[in-house]
Amino acid sequence: MPDNFLERYSEIESQAATYNASKQSLRAYKNQLLLTLALFTVLLLFSAMWFALFLSKQVVGPIQALAEATREISRGNFDYRVDVPARDELGTLVSSFNQMTAQLADSGRQINEFTRNLQEAVAELERRRKLMETILENIPTAVLSLDESGAIRRANPSVAKVFGDAARNASTLEALAGEEAARGLQQLMRKSLRMGTASKELAITLPDHVLHAAVTVSSLGPRRANPGFVVVIDDLTDLLHAQKSAAWQEVAQRIAHEIKNPLTPIQLSAQRLSRYIEKQKTLPAASGAPSELEQLTAECAALIQSEVTALKTLVDEFSQFARFPTVKLVSADLNAIVLSALDVFGGRLEGVTLRTELAPGLPSAKADPELLRRVLVNLIDNAAETLEGSTVKELALSTCLSDDGESFEIVVADSGHGISPEDKDRLFLPHFSTKERGTGLGLAIASRIVAEHHGTLRVEDNVPVGARFIVRLPAVEVQAAQV
Repeated sequence: MPDNFLERYSEIESQAATYNASKQSLRAYKNQLLLTLALFTVLLLFSAMWFALFLSKQVVGPIQALAEATREISRGNFDYRVDVPARDELGTLVSSFNQMTAQLADSGRQINEFTRNLQEAVAELERRRKLMETILENIPTAVLSLDESGAIRRANPSVAKVFGDAARNASTLEALAGEEAARGLQQLMRKSLRMGTASKELAITLPDHVLHAAVTVSSLGPRRANPGFVVVIDDLTDLLHAQKSAAWQEVAQRIAHEIKNPLTPIQLSAQRLSRYIEKQKTLPAASGAPSELEQLTAECAALIQSEVTALKTLVDEFSQFARFPTVKLVSADLNAIVLSALDVFGGRLEGVTLRTELAPGLPSAKADPELLRRVLVNLIDNAAETLEGSTVKELALSTCLSDDGESFEIVVADSGHGISPEDKDRLFLPHFSTKERGTGLGLAIASRIVAEHHGTLRVEDNVPVGARFIVRLPAVEVQAAQV
């Protein structure tokens, strides 16, 4: 072994110990480094997690607020707003969402207001529709709705009252008013396409009378887009009768005034002439037969007196028509008035089958018994005269209360030759008479008396033959009893 073996061995052991010590120191340093690195790693992870949570909170908070706001808006709460602070794109999104919500709230309020206005408009339209239907159902004017071809689509109840019950099933103007009146209506329809509205007075011949009507046709659109027409028909028959009656009343006053004044001196002169001739016959100087002049003078005087008497009767009738007596309405029994009118014809209706159907227990009516009896006497007398040339002579009188309980009806029906529609239109005018010896004032005065009773007098065809005069009076006492 070499001499320095121990030194080298000691040096090696020393170096090994130093190495081991360095190794132990390095391991401790390594552990320290690892601990430090671990600490920094933990701090870094914590910082990263905290920063991530912070960033997520900045993102998730507005998103959650937007989700909650979306749920509120879906429930209809348009006043909800997102109050969470946000930046960048989320801030723009939140701001846009709030603007959208405000716009939705404004739109919702506008929609609610529009809906409310629309509901009010619909309610107003419904009220107007009901009002128009009520007016159309109750006005006496006939109103027709036609399509573009002129076919009847709808008619109010007054159409049946104006044109008769047959008008309920009429689908064309020809079936409603006849071909001649339909042509006149079609002319008005063509005129209304140019002018919008056209009016004209038409005389429409119906099966039982002539209807004087004021017709107004309105188109519902221009010529190329016209969906139909509205036809309004006003019955002017009663108005024309009233105007003619008023005109004849004035004429009667003037005729009575102008004729009555000279009648008295004419009659006095004729009477004086007759007395003078009679006085000449009693003189002693008068002998033998009267001369031709005396006979002619006596005949002329007698004829003048007769004609003056007839003319006075006519003037008295005109005066009676012109200066109508005041009607004094009292509670009266209609059946008793009818029977008293029949008593006037006691024994004068030979060969005539008389039928009376007086409703029992009829309430009292407001009427002037004497004037109403004169009306019935005139109607019965006219019916009896009509039956003179008839093979079947039947006269029927009846009284009843109308179905609605608002009026009384007195009917005088005969089986005579009837009355034509043209004559029905003029029957109650003062100048018209179907009798050769009539003055034309009887029915005019009768109509005037019934009008003073606030009633109506009309004529219609009797079935199967003849005419029916119907006196309708208001049932005042019935209304009072019901109350």
